[in-house]
Amino acid sequence: MANLQGSIGEGAVALRRAATARDPMIWAFLAALVLLFWVPELILYMGWAKFWIQFTTQVFIWSLFGVSFNLLMGYTGMISFGQAAYLGIGGYTAGLLLKNIPGLSFYLGLAAAPVGGALAALVIGYFCVRRTHIYFAILTLAFGHIVYLIAFKWYGFTGGDNGLIGIPVPGWIAEPTFANYYKFVLVICVVAIYLLWRIVNSPFGRALTAIRENPERADFIGIPVDRYRLYAFVLVGAFSGLAGALIMVNDRSVYPDLAHWTQSTQVLLMSLLGGVYTFFGPIVGALLLRTMDADITQNYPEIWQLFLGGVLVLILFGLPGGIVGFIQERDVGSGDDHATRTAKLLRQFRRKSWMFFGGALLFTTFFAVLHSPGAWLLPRAREFVPFSLVTWGIVPCALLQLVVGGSALWWLLRRADRFNRIDAALLLALPVAALVLHVYLGTPLSGLLIVLLWVIFTIYSLCQADFRRAYRIGSPAAGGG
Repeated sequence: MANLQGSIGEGAVALRRAATARDPMIWAFLAALVLLFWVPELILYMGWAKFWIQFTTQVFIWSLFGVSFNLLMGYTGMISFGQAAYLGIGGYTAGLLLKNIPGLSFYLGLAAAPVGGALAALVIGYFCVRRTHIYFAILTLAFGHIVYLIAFKWYGFTGGDNGLIGIPVPGWIAEPTFANYYKFVLVICVVAIYLLWRIVNSPFGRALTAIRENPERADFIGIPVDRYRLYAFVLVGAFSGLAGALIMVNDRSVYPDLAHWTQSTQVLLMSLLGGVYTFFGPIVGALLLRTMDADITQNYPEIWQLFLGGVLVLILFGLPGGIVGFIQERDVGSGDDHATRTAKLLRQFRRKSWMFFGGALLFTTFFAVLHSPGAWLLPRAREFVPFSLVTWGIVPCALLQLVVGGSALWWLLRRADRFNRIDAALLLALPVAALVLHVYLGTPLSGLLIVLLWVIFTIYSLCQADFRRAYRIGSPAAGGG
């Protein structure tokens, strides 16, 4: 009997390993790791500023922080206003150990950061998870502010408002191009985000979603609600602490501002922008927020808050599910017949395509006005620069894009009720052409990102099985191809 049980156990382990090997997300993460690994070499080869290596590294770190935070808000339904506390605790844990213990292994100090974040989350979460809604949010804000004040005032331990500076890191990380640090962060963030993916799609993650939807019913069927909320809180604290340690390595220092509540609002905004109820939404939100920050803050710091507020208003009213939630939205019921399903898919595709087209045109015109507010009809002589937004003047450029692009999109969507492979290729070619045009016009990076999201949305829609079945794209009956 013991041998039989052992054989069954070994068989179950083998099946789990086989299922893991067949998981397409493993290969997707590996492909992302391979493609992104050589970005520093590409940036240096193209002669671009090293700032973009640092910028991409920061996007990775904030993506990790955002995805971990969304495990708490999006999957468990708990909104924390003090999540930056664990970001700061992780940074200070690694920084204090590396600075005050001579000869301590760098990797050991870094590994202590998630442990410190998890222990702090365990203590704080014990008091917080018993409360819900606004009471939970206010409690997390209060504890987060306590952590910030300790870091700000305890000069003998944390360095106070001077922070910890001169934290030793290995020489291969501190090399001038930041390429090694980029790759170091990339590997850690990809592995950590994949672990979060496995957690979200595990039975534990399903239980968290059940708690978010209806905690009373989850408790009735036997899920220990408070205990699972605490587990989620501790996990998020651990990953947040790891993100804080990576920020510390980048700066070679830690400051109390890392634990300030404003950092919590940043990660909250990333989740809202990208999509709270999607796994990859915070990654898109981190990329978009960091990109807008680089575009607007550096050149137009006086309107940064106005710009961010306007974008948030548009997102919350126009795309309440965030950008990724908007792309993934599928209002198609399993009981719909073929005609109803096709009509719904077509209506959704048309609406979303027009919204992406309008967003791309809006961003282009907005940045053109910022760049040259006086060149409405004709560019001024001193502003006439080839390959710029003001080569033809703001209004003519916007009208040209509106008329030509709008006419092409209208014609393609008008044919969308009888899709074939040629129509699908033309629908994809339109946003790709828009992306090329915006590169030619010199649209800032956040404007290019909107057009790139339009391309991704089109590819995503055309690759969906129900979309292809509804229009028989690629089948012999489709014709035209």
